[in-house]
Amino acid sequence: MSNLNQVVNFIKEIEKLKTITRFNRTLDRRFENSAEHSWQCAIASMVLQEFYPEKLNIEKVISMLLIHDLGEIYAGDTWVFDDKNKANSHDRELESINQTMSILPEEKYLNMKNTWLEFENGQSSEARYARVIDALVPLINHLEVSESNYNPDNISADMVLEKKKFIKDESEELWKLTEELVKESVKKGLYL
Repeated sequence: MSNLNQVVNFIKEIEKLKTITRFNRTLDRRFENSAEHSWQCAIASMVLQEFYPEKLNIEKVISMLLIHDLGEIYAGDTWVFDDKNKANSHDRELESINQTMSILPEEKYLNMKNTWLEFENGQSSEARYARVIDALVPLINHLEVSESNYNPDNISADMVLEKKKFIKDESEELWKLTEELVKESVKKGLYL
């Protein structure tokens, strides 16, 4: 099979990411899909980069954010508060990454897989910043689209801040934003 055919088959394969439902909703009240989340994270990384203290290769960040959820194609999305499934989500997503990306010519496959692994492991400033963005966007989204007093799982502000506390080590300004978003969410009745 030619490289072009392999790339086209990969593009067909990643169409499946649009079918992976996440826990956040959209303004029209449906659940967002993982492709939408990846797109929103990529754009958010562009407009928030001035609040990250380290110099970044933003193209690398955007690449990470556009591929960071491809592991969900066969593993599905794991909710941040699902500690049981979070324990093995990396392994399930890595298996999915191998299945999805191995369609590509070997060099592209290895480059994309290594980019995914770099994101997963937070091995660079770009990866750590991308992880911050991946954690911030759902907070912004949840505050914007959720109806007042919507908290069916009785999530507390402390629980959210515990999950997001790594942001504090990355950016003082983005940590303050995190705390403000959580505070506003409490006022809106989204967290206890």
